[in-house]
Amino acid sequence: MPKSRSYVASLLRLAWPVALARLGIMGMGVVDVIMVGQLAPNELAHQALGWAPTGVILVTSIGLLTGVQVLGARAIGAGEPHAAGGAWRRGLILSGAAGGLAIALLWLGGARLFTTFGIAPELANEASDVMVILALSVPLQLFYVASALFLESIQRPLASTVLMWLANGVNFGLNLLWVPAFGAEGSAWATVGARVFLAGGVILFILTMKDAARYGVRARAVAPGYGALLRVGAAAAVSQAAEAGAFSAMTIIAGRIGGAAVAAYQILLNQLAIVFMVALGLSAATAVLTAEAVGRAALQDAARASWTGLALCLAAMAALAGLFWAASDLIAHAFTAEAATAALTASLIWLAAAAFAPDGGQAVAAHALRARGDNWFPTASHVLAYVVIMPALAYTLAEGFAMGVKGLMLAIFWASVVSISILTIRLWALTRPARA
Repeated sequence: MPKSRSYVASLLRLAWPVALARLGIMGMGVVDVIMVGQLAPNELAHQALGWAPTGVILVTSIGLLTGVQVLGARAIGAGEPHAAGGAWRRGLILSGAAGGLAIALLWLGGARLFTTFGIAPELANEASDVMVILALSVPLQLFYVASALFLESIQRPLASTVLMWLANGVNFGLNLLWVPAFGAEGSAWATVGARVFLAGGVILFILTMKDAARYGVRARAVAPGYGALLRVGAAAAVSQAAEAGAFSAMTIIAGRIGGAAVAAYQILLNQLAIVFMVALGLSAATAVLTAEAVGRAALQDAARASWTGLALCLAAMAALAGLFWAASDLIAHAFTAEAATAALTASLIWLAAAAFAPDGGQAVAAHALRARGDNWFPTASHVLAYVVIMPALAYTLAEGFAMGVKGLMLAIFWASVVSISILTIRLWALTRPARA
Protein backbone atom coordinates (compact mmCIF):
# COMPACT_ATOMS: atom_id res chain seq x y z
CA MET A 1 0.00 0.00 0.00
CA PRO A 2 1.51 3.39 -0.97
CA LYS A 3 2.61 5.63 1.87
CA SER A 4 2.06 9.39 1.94
CA ARG A 5 5.68 9.94 0.90
CA SER A 6 5.04 8.16 -2.39
CA TYR A 7 1.96 10.33 -2.95
CA VAL A 8 4.03 13.47 -2.42
CA ALA A 9 6.40 12.32 -5.15
CA SER A 10 3.57 11.24 -7.45
CA LEU A 11 1.66 14.48 -6.92
CA LEU A 12 4.67 16.67 -7.60
CA ARG A 13 5.69 14.63 -10.65
CA LEU A 14 2.24 15.08 -12.18
CA ALA A 15 1.51 18.55 -10.82
CA TRP A 16 4.51 20.50 -12.08
CA PRO A 17 3.85 20.09 -15.83
CA VAL A 18 0.13 20.59 -15.28
CA ALA A 19 0.81 23.72 -13.22
CA LEU A 20 3.17 24.99 -15.93
CA ALA A 21 0.46 24.40 -18.53
CA ARG A 22 -2.10 26.25 -16.40
CA LEU A 23 0.39 29.06 -15.87
CA GLY A 24 0.83 29.13 -19.63
CA ILE A 25 -2.91 29.57 -20.07
CA MET A 26 -2.82 32.42 -17.59
CA GLY A 27 0.44 33.71 -19.05
CA MET A 28 -1.30 34.39 -22.32
CA GLY A 29 -3.82 36.60 -20.55
CA VAL A 30 -1.12 38.29 -18.47
CA VAL A 31 0.88 39.15 -21.60
CA ASP A 32 -2.27 40.63 -23.13
CA VAL A 33 -2.87 42.79 -20.04
CA ILE A 34 0.76 43.92 -19.83
CA MET A 35 0.97 44.73 -23.54
CA VAL A 36 -2.23 46.75 -23.51
CA GLY A 37 -1.34 48.33 -20.16
CA GLN A 38 2.03 49.49 -21.46
CA LEU A 39 1.28 50.26 -25.11
CA ALA A 40 -2.39 51.31 -24.97
CA PRO A 41 -3.17 51.96 -21.27
CA ASN A 42 -6.37 53.85 -22.03
CA GLU A 43 -7.82 50.63 -23.49
CA LEU A 44 -7.10 48.41 -20.47
CA ALA A 45 -10.68 48.83 -19.22
CA HIS A 46 -12.01 47.81 -22.67
CA GLN A 47 -9.95 44.64 -22.50
CA ALA A 48 -10.97 43.82 -18.92
CA LEU A 49 -14.68 44.24 -19.62
CA GLY A 50 -14.44 42.38 -22.94
CA TRP A 51 -13.00 39.39 -21.12
CA ALA A 52 -15.67 39.40 -18.40
CA PRO A 53 -18.55 37.67 -20.26
CA THR A 54 -16.15 35.73 -22.49
CA GLY A 55 -14.41 34.32 -19.44
CA VAL A 56 -17.68 33.23 -17.83
CA ILE A 57 -18.73 31.23 -20.88
CA LEU A 58 -15.24 29.80 -21.43
CA VAL A 59 -14.82 28.65 -17.84
CA THR A 60 -18.33 27.17 -17.79
CA SER A 61 -17.56 25.21 -20.95
CA ILE A 62 -14.27 23.99 -19.50
CA GLY A 63 -16.25 22.63 -16.57
CA LEU A 64 -18.28 20.50 -18.99
CA LEU A 65 -15.04 18.80 -20.04
CA THR A 66 -14.01 17.73 -16.52
CA GLY A 67 -15.32 14.24 -17.20
CA VAL A 68 -12.59 13.70 -19.81
CA GLN A 69 -9.98 13.80 -17.05
CA VAL A 70 -11.91 12.02 -14.29
CA LEU A 71 -13.34 9.21 -16.42
CA GLY A 72 -10.09 8.83 -18.34
CA ALA A 73 -8.14 8.34 -15.10
CA ARG A 74 -10.73 5.88 -13.78
CA ALA A 75 -10.47 3.92 -17.04
CA ILE A 76 -6.69 3.68 -16.64
CA GLY A 77 -7.11 2.48 -13.05
CA ALA A 78 -9.65 -0.12 -14.18
CA GLY A 79 -7.31 -1.43 -16.90
CA GLU A 80 -9.38 -0.06 -19.83
CA PRO A 81 -7.08 2.50 -21.54
CA HIS A 82 -9.13 2.57 -24.76
CA ALA A 83 -11.98 4.20 -22.81
CA ALA A 84 -9.71 7.16 -22.04
CA GLY A 85 -9.41 7.83 -25.77
CA GLY A 86 -13.17 7.53 -26.10
CA ALA A 87 -13.59 10.20 -23.44
CA TRP A 88 -11.23 12.47 -25.41
CA ARG A 89 -13.03 12.03 -28.75
CA ARG A 90 -16.40 12.79 -27.20
CA GLY A 91 -14.81 15.68 -25.32
CA LEU A 92 -13.85 17.21 -28.67
CA ILE A 93 -17.47 16.99 -29.85
CA LEU A 94 -18.64 18.68 -26.65
CA SER A 95 -15.97 21.34 -27.17
CA GLY A 96 -17.18 22.16 -30.67
CA ALA A 97 -20.81 22.36 -29.59
CA ALA A 98 -20.09 24.51 -26.53
CA GLY A 99 -17.71 26.76 -28.47
CA GLY A 100 -20.23 27.38 -31.25
CA LEU A 101 -22.91 28.25 -28.71
CA ALA A 102 -20.50 30.62 -26.96
CA ILE A 103 -19.83 32.55 -30.17
CA ALA A 104 -23.55 32.87 -30.86
CA LEU A 105 -24.38 34.10 -27.35
CA LEU A 106 -21.58 36.67 -27.22
CA TRP A 107 -22.25 38.04 -30.69
CA LEU A 108 -25.98 38.30 -30.10
CA GLY A 109 -25.49 39.92 -26.70
CA GLY A 110 -23.06 42.59 -27.86
CA ALA A 111 -22.89 45.85 -25.94
CA ARG A 112 -26.18 45.04 -24.17
CA LEU A 113 -24.24 42.61 -21.98
CA PHE A 114 -22.56 45.68 -20.44
CA THR A 115 -25.12 48.51 -20.62
CA THR A 116 -27.70 46.32 -18.85
CA PHE A 117 -25.49 46.44 -15.75
CA GLY A 118 -24.94 50.18 -15.77
CA ILE A 119 -21.74 50.42 -17.83
CA ALA A 120 -21.55 53.68 -19.81
CA PRO A 121 -22.53 53.14 -23.50
CA GLU A 122 -19.20 54.43 -24.86
CA LEU A 123 -17.22 52.04 -22.65
CA ALA A 124 -19.67 49.22 -23.41
CA ASN A 125 -19.29 49.62 -27.17
CA GLU A 126 -15.49 49.50 -26.96
CA ALA A 127 -15.62 46.44 -24.71
CA SER A 128 -18.07 44.71 -27.06
CA ASP A 129 -15.69 45.16 -30.00
CA VAL A 130 -13.02 43.29 -28.04
CA MET A 131 -15.47 40.64 -26.85
CA VAL A 132 -16.71 39.58 -30.30
CA ILE A 133 -13.11 38.90 -31.37
CA LEU A 134 -12.30 36.94 -28.21
CA ALA A 135 -15.42 34.83 -28.78
CA LEU A 136 -13.71 33.23 -31.78
CA SER A 137 -11.00 31.84 -29.50
CA VAL A 138 -13.42 29.98 -27.20
CA PRO A 139 -13.88 26.75 -29.25
CA LEU A 140 -10.15 26.68 -29.99
CA GLN A 141 -9.32 26.85 -26.29
CA LEU A 142 -11.86 24.13 -25.53
CA PHE A 143 -10.26 21.77 -28.07
CA TYR A 144 -6.96 22.32 -26.28
CA VAL A 145 -8.44 21.82 -22.81
CA ALA A 146 -10.17 18.55 -23.74
CA SER A 147 -6.89 17.28 -25.17
CA ALA A 148 -4.83 18.44 -22.19
CA LEU A 149 -7.25 16.77 -19.76
CA PHE A 150 -6.91 13.51 -21.70
CA LEU A 151 -3.11 13.70 -21.55
CA GLU A 152 -3.31 14.38 -17.80
CA SER A 153 -5.60 11.38 -17.31
CA ILE A 154 -2.98 9.08 -18.86
CA GLN A 155 -0.30 10.88 -16.78
CA ARG A 156 1.46 12.33 -19.83
CA PRO A 157 0.90 16.08 -19.46
CA LEU A 158 4.27 17.41 -20.66
CA ALA A 159 3.34 17.66 -24.35
CA SER A 160 0.39 19.98 -23.72
CA THR A 161 2.60 22.06 -21.42
CA VAL A 162 5.28 22.53 -24.08
CA LEU A 163 2.68 23.45 -26.69
CA MET A 164 1.08 25.97 -24.34
CA TRP A 165 4.36 27.79 -23.82
CA LEU A 166 5.10 27.76 -27.54
CA ALA A 167 1.66 29.31 -28.03
CA ASN A 168 2.63 31.98 -25.51
CA GLY A 169 5.53 32.85 -27.78
CA VAL A 170 3.14 33.14 -30.72
CA ASN A 171 0.82 35.33 -28.64
CA PHE A 172 3.68 37.58 -27.52
CA GLY A 173 4.87 38.10 -31.09
CA LEU A 174 1.39 38.87 -32.39
CA ASN A 175 0.79 41.31 -29.51
CA LEU A 176 3.98 43.16 -30.40
CA LEU A 177 2.81 43.32 -34.00
CA TRP A 178 -0.81 44.33 -33.49
CA VAL A 179 -1.26 46.16 -30.14
CA PRO A 180 0.62 49.35 -31.17
CA ALA A 181 -1.70 49.73 -34.16
CA PHE A 182 -4.98 48.25 -32.93
CA GLY A 183 -4.83 48.40 -29.12
CA ALA A 184 -7.04 45.99 -27.18
CA GLU A 185 -8.61 44.63 -30.38
CA GLY A 186 -5.16 43.76 -31.71
CA SER A 187 -4.43 41.87 -28.49
CA ALA A 188 -7.70 39.94 -28.88
CA TRP A 189 -6.72 38.89 -32.41
CA ALA A 190 -3.33 37.77 -31.05
CA THR A 191 -5.18 35.48 -28.63
CA VAL A 192 -7.17 33.97 -31.51
CA GLY A 193 -4.01 33.35 -33.54
CA ALA A 194 -2.18 31.72 -30.64
CA ARG A 195 -5.10 29.41 -29.89
CA VAL A 196 -5.30 28.25 -33.52
CA PHE A 197 -1.69 27.09 -33.15
CA LEU A 198 -2.43 25.54 -29.75
CA ALA A 199 -5.51 23.52 -30.69
CA GLY A 200 -4.02 22.23 -33.93
CA GLY A 201 -0.74 21.26 -32.29
CA VAL A 202 -2.15 19.26 -29.38
CA ILE A 203 -4.68 17.34 -31.49
CA LEU A 204 -1.95 16.44 -34.00
CA PHE A 205 0.28 15.22 -31.16
CA ILE A 206 -2.40 12.93 -29.73
CA LEU A 207 -3.31 11.44 -33.10
CA THR A 208 0.34 10.65 -33.87
CA MET A 209 1.39 9.21 -30.47
CA LYS A 210 3.21 5.88 -30.78
CA ASP A 211 0.66 4.20 -28.54
CA ALA A 212 -2.37 6.01 -29.94
CA ALA A 213 -4.02 2.67 -30.77
CA ARG A 214 -3.74 1.52 -27.14
CA TYR A 215 -5.77 4.51 -25.99
CA GLY A 216 -8.27 4.28 -28.84
CA VAL A 217 -7.82 7.89 -29.96
CA ARG A 218 -8.40 7.03 -33.64
CA ALA A 219 -11.17 4.49 -33.04
CA ARG A 220 -14.87 5.20 -32.81
CA ALA A 221 -15.73 6.00 -29.20
CA VAL A 222 -17.82 3.36 -27.44
CA ALA A 223 -17.38 4.31 -23.79
CA PRO A 224 -17.78 6.44 -21.81
CA GLY A 225 -21.00 7.88 -23.23
CA TYR A 226 -21.99 11.53 -23.32
CA GLY A 227 -24.27 10.94 -20.34
CA ALA A 228 -21.37 9.75 -18.19
CA LEU A 229 -19.23 12.71 -19.26
CA LEU A 230 -22.00 15.18 -18.53
CA ARG A 231 -22.81 13.67 -15.15
CA VAL A 232 -19.34 14.73 -14.05
CA GLY A 233 -19.09 17.81 -16.26
CA ALA A 234 -22.50 19.35 -15.60
CA ALA A 235 -21.82 19.76 -11.90
CA ALA A 236 -18.38 21.25 -12.59
CA ALA A 237 -19.84 23.53 -15.28
CA VAL A 238 -22.51 24.91 -12.95
CA SER A 239 -19.90 25.38 -10.23
CA GLN A 240 -17.44 27.16 -12.51
CA ALA A 241 -20.19 29.23 -14.13
CA ALA A 242 -21.31 30.39 -10.72
CA GLU A 243 -17.79 31.29 -9.67
CA ALA A 244 -16.78 32.91 -12.96
CA GLY A 245 -20.07 34.77 -13.21
CA ALA A 246 -19.62 36.12 -9.71
CA PHE A 247 -16.09 37.31 -10.48
CA SER A 248 -17.36 38.97 -13.66
CA ALA A 249 -20.05 40.66 -11.59
CA MET A 250 -17.22 42.02 -9.48
CA THR A 251 -15.66 43.46 -12.65
CA ILE A 252 -19.00 45.12 -13.41
CA ILE A 253 -19.04 46.64 -9.91
CA ALA A 254 -15.51 47.93 -10.51
CA GLY A 255 -16.68 49.36 -13.84
CA ARG A 256 -19.48 51.22 -12.05
CA ILE A 257 -16.86 52.83 -9.82
CA GLY A 258 -14.74 53.99 -12.77
CA GLY A 259 -12.09 53.15 -15.35
CA ALA A 260 -9.17 53.32 -12.90
CA ALA A 261 -10.93 50.97 -10.49
CA VAL A 262 -11.65 48.35 -13.15
CA ALA A 263 -8.04 48.53 -14.39
CA ALA A 264 -6.61 48.06 -10.88
CA TYR A 265 -9.08 45.28 -10.10
CA GLN A 266 -8.17 43.49 -13.33
CA ILE A 267 -4.48 43.57 -12.43
CA LEU A 268 -5.17 42.26 -8.91
CA LEU A 269 -7.40 39.54 -10.34
CA ASN A 270 -4.51 38.56 -12.59
CA GLN A 271 -2.33 38.07 -9.50
CA LEU A 272 -4.94 35.75 -8.02
CA ALA A 273 -5.32 33.92 -11.31
CA ILE A 274 -1.58 33.42 -11.83
CA VAL A 275 -1.19 31.78 -8.44
CA PHE A 276 -4.46 29.89 -8.88
CA MET A 277 -2.89 28.13 -11.87
CA VAL A 278 -0.38 26.53 -9.49
CA ALA A 279 -3.30 25.40 -7.33
CA LEU A 280 -5.03 24.03 -10.43
CA GLY A 281 -1.94 22.00 -11.26
CA LEU A 282 -2.05 20.42 -7.82
CA SER A 283 -5.83 20.06 -8.14
CA ALA A 284 -5.49 18.16 -11.41
CA ALA A 285 -2.78 15.90 -9.98
CA THR A 286 -4.90 15.26 -6.89
CA ALA A 287 -7.95 14.47 -9.01
CA VAL A 288 -6.06 12.09 -11.32
CA LEU A 289 -4.44 10.13 -8.47
CA THR A 290 -7.65 10.07 -6.43
CA ALA A 291 -9.74 8.93 -9.41
CA GLU A 292 -7.15 6.30 -10.35
CA ALA A 293 -7.29 4.93 -6.80
CA VAL A 294 -11.10 4.92 -6.93
CA GLY A 295 -10.87 2.98 -10.20
CA ARG A 296 -8.78 0.37 -8.33
CA ALA A 297 -11.32 0.39 -5.46
CA ALA A 298 -8.48 1.51 -3.13
CA LEU A 299 -10.32 4.07 -1.00
CA GLN A 300 -7.53 4.48 1.57
CA ASP A 301 -5.12 5.39 -1.23
CA ALA A 302 -7.72 7.83 -2.58
CA ALA A 303 -7.98 9.52 0.82
CA ARG A 304 -4.20 9.82 1.14
CA ALA A 305 -3.90 11.30 -2.34
CA SER A 306 -6.61 13.88 -1.58
CA TRP A 307 -5.21 15.08 1.75
CA THR A 308 -1.61 15.11 0.56
CA GLY A 309 -2.63 17.24 -2.41
CA LEU A 310 -4.46 19.71 -0.17
CA ALA A 311 -1.50 20.01 2.21
CA LEU A 312 0.95 20.61 -0.64
CA CYS A 313 -1.33 23.27 -2.10
CA LEU A 314 -1.66 25.22 1.15
CA ALA A 315 2.11 25.18 1.63
CA ALA A 316 2.72 26.42 -1.92
CA MET A 317 0.08 29.16 -1.60
CA ALA A 318 1.61 30.45 1.64
CA ALA A 319 5.07 30.65 0.06
CA LEU A 320 3.77 32.47 -3.02
CA ALA A 321 1.80 34.92 -0.87
CA GLY A 322 5.02 36.01 0.81
CA LEU A 323 6.77 36.50 -2.53
CA PHE A 324 3.97 38.58 -4.04
CA TRP A 325 3.65 40.75 -0.93
CA ALA A 326 7.39 41.45 -0.94
CA ALA A 327 7.35 42.43 -4.63
CA SER A 328 4.17 44.53 -4.62
CA ASP A 329 5.58 47.67 -6.23
CA LEU A 330 7.54 45.78 -8.86
CA ILE A 331 4.51 43.70 -9.85
CA ALA A 332 2.15 46.68 -10.06
CA HIS A 333 4.46 48.73 -12.28
CA ALA A 334 5.12 45.73 -14.53
CA PHE A 335 1.42 45.62 -15.40
CA THR A 336 0.75 49.28 -16.16
CA ALA A 337 2.56 52.49 -17.01
CA GLU A 338 -0.25 54.58 -15.47
CA ALA A 339 1.10 55.84 -12.13
CA ALA A 340 -2.19 56.16 -10.22
CA THR A 341 -3.37 52.69 -11.23
CA ALA A 342 0.00 51.19 -10.30
CA ALA A 343 -0.07 52.85 -6.87
CA LEU A 344 -3.61 51.64 -6.13
CA THR A 345 -2.70 48.12 -7.24
CA ALA A 346 0.49 47.97 -5.17
CA SER A 347 -1.37 49.07 -2.04
CA LEU A 348 -3.75 46.10 -2.31
CA ILE A 349 -1.54 43.21 -3.43
CA TRP A 350 -1.19 42.12 0.22
CA LEU A 351 -4.94 41.52 0.30
CA ALA A 352 -4.86 39.51 -2.92
CA ALA A 353 -1.99 37.46 -1.44
CA ALA A 354 -4.04 36.73 1.68
CA ALA A 355 -6.65 35.05 -0.53
CA PHE A 356 -4.14 32.69 -2.21
CA ALA A 357 -4.38 29.88 0.37
CA PRO A 358 -8.17 29.69 0.83
CA ASP A 359 -8.81 30.16 -2.89
CA GLY A 360 -6.28 27.54 -3.98
CA GLY A 361 -7.16 25.12 -1.21
CA GLN A 362 -10.87 25.11 -2.01
CA ALA A 363 -10.05 24.20 -5.63
CA VAL A 364 -8.03 21.15 -4.55
CA ALA A 365 -10.75 20.03 -2.15
CA ALA A 366 -13.42 20.38 -4.85
CA HIS A 367 -11.37 18.37 -7.37
CA ALA A 368 -10.74 15.66 -4.78
CA LEU A 369 -14.45 15.38 -4.03
CA ARG A 370 -15.42 15.15 -7.71
CA ALA A 371 -12.74 12.51 -8.28
CA ARG A 372 -14.58 10.42 -5.68
CA GLY A 373 -17.90 10.90 -7.50
CA ASP A 374 -19.21 13.58 -5.12
CA ASN A 375 -20.10 15.92 -7.99
CA TRP A 376 -22.80 18.28 -6.74
CA PHE A 377 -21.71 19.12 -3.20
CA PRO A 378 -18.79 21.31 -4.41
CA THR A 379 -21.23 23.03 -6.77
CA ALA A 380 -23.58 23.89 -3.91
CA SER A 381 -20.65 25.16 -1.85
CA HIS A 382 -19.40 27.36 -4.69
CA VAL A 383 -22.85 28.82 -5.27
CA LEU A 384 -23.16 29.71 -1.58
CA ALA A 385 -19.68 31.21 -1.28
CA TYR A 386 -19.24 32.90 -4.66
CA VAL A 387 -22.78 33.69 -5.83
CA VAL A 388 -24.68 34.34 -2.60
CA ILE A 389 -21.98 35.77 -0.32
CA MET A 390 -19.25 37.31 -2.48
CA PRO A 391 -21.15 39.71 -4.80
CA ALA A 392 -23.44 40.95 -2.02
CA LEU A 393 -20.49 41.56 0.28
CA ALA A 394 -18.53 43.20 -2.55
CA TYR A 395 -21.36 45.58 -3.40
CA THR A 396 -21.87 46.46 0.26
CA LEU A 397 -18.19 47.13 0.92
CA ALA A 398 -17.19 48.68 -2.43
CA GLU A 399 -20.19 50.95 -2.95
CA GLY A 400 -22.13 51.01 0.32
CA PHE A 401 -19.05 51.66 2.49
CA ALA A 402 -17.13 53.39 -0.34
CA MET A 403 -14.15 51.04 0.04
CA GLY A 404 -13.75 50.69 -3.73
CA VAL A 405 -11.37 48.02 -4.98
CA LYS A 406 -10.33 47.12 -1.42
CA GLY A 407 -13.93 46.10 -0.72
CA LEU A 408 -13.91 43.83 -3.77
CA MET A 409 -10.74 42.07 -2.63
CA LEU A 410 -12.06 41.63 0.93
CA ALA A 411 -15.16 39.97 -0.51
CA ILE A 412 -13.02 37.51 -2.49
CA PHE A 413 -11.01 36.64 0.62
CA TRP A 414 -14.00 35.93 2.87
CA ALA A 415 -15.90 34.00 0.19
CA SER A 416 -12.86 31.77 -0.31
CA VAL A 417 -12.58 31.19 3.45
CA VAL A 418 -16.21 30.05 3.51
CA SER A 419 -15.65 27.77 0.51
CA ILE A 420 -12.54 26.00 1.79
CA SER A 421 -14.11 25.54 5.23
CA ILE A 422 -17.19 23.80 3.85
CA LEU A 423 -15.29 21.63 1.36
CA THR A 424 -12.61 20.43 3.77
CA ILE A 425 -15.27 19.42 6.30
CA ARG A 426 -17.03 17.46 3.55
CA LEU A 427 -13.78 15.79 2.47
CA TRP A 428 -13.00 14.88 6.08
CA ALA A 429 -16.45 13.33 6.51
CA LEU A 430 -16.15 11.23 3.35
CA THR A 431 -12.58 10.04 3.90
CA ARG A 432 -12.84 9.35 7.64
CA PRO A 433 -13.77 5.65 7.19
CA ALA A 434 -10.90 5.18 4.71
CA ARG A 435 -8.42 6.66 7.16
CA ALA A 436 -9.66 4.63 10.13
